[in-house]
Amino acid sequence: MNSLRYTLLADGTSDRCLMQVINWTLEQIPDLYNVSISSQFADPFMLNMSPKDGEEHVREAVRRYPCDVLFFHRDAEKEPRENRLEEIGKLTRGLKHEKPIPVVPVRMTEAWLLINERAIRLAADNPNGNVHLSLPLIHTIENLPDPKQTLKNLLIAASEKSGRRLTQFQRGINHRLYRVATYISDFSPLRNLSAYQVFEAETRSIMKTLIHKR
Repeated sequence: MNSLRYTLLADGTSDRCLMQVINWTLEQIPDLYNVSISSQFADPFMLNMSPKDGEEHVREAVRRYPCDVLFFHRDAEKEPRENRLEEIGKLTRGLKHEKPIPVVPVRMTEAWLLINERAIRLAADNPNGNVHLSLPLIHTIENLPDPKQTLKNLLIAASEKSGRRLTQFQRGINHRLYRVATYISDFSPLRNLSAYQVFEAETRSIMKTLIHKR
């Protein structure tokens, strides 16, 4: 296998940051070292559809973004993770060639970004800030009720801004959530999380199947 093309079909536009996690995970697979990997993001906003549209949502995504592997993201939020996996299984059952891989962080995507203080400071444009950032312990991340708000609060604290500058900073904070992911070069701490463990194992299994087929 000389090349691999994947598509990430996500819950929302801000979940593009998961591509950084996916890319890192693929980089850890020795059999893919010499494989050219290209990626695509099936933005649900651009598709003008959502998982509520059922299998048509998936068919439209792979029609617009043809791929070898479809990473299908759904946040677990308040649902048991197993329910999301079952849902993804039903929505992707009609795929003929594309291999589906579920990406289901517990609660929200942002939980997987709460692992690197330096990345948060860089995303806040204040890399040399001195304010203390109280990141959650890795084993508690999956139990946070609102990881997105936790990350936003950390970015605000890291910025050390106030008044009008803080107001302006907050207007663009959703983009800064994505920037956090781009500044993380090592996602190995996620291997302490059950949801990521399942995701990595599934990814390795699918890649092994693809490699042997080709």
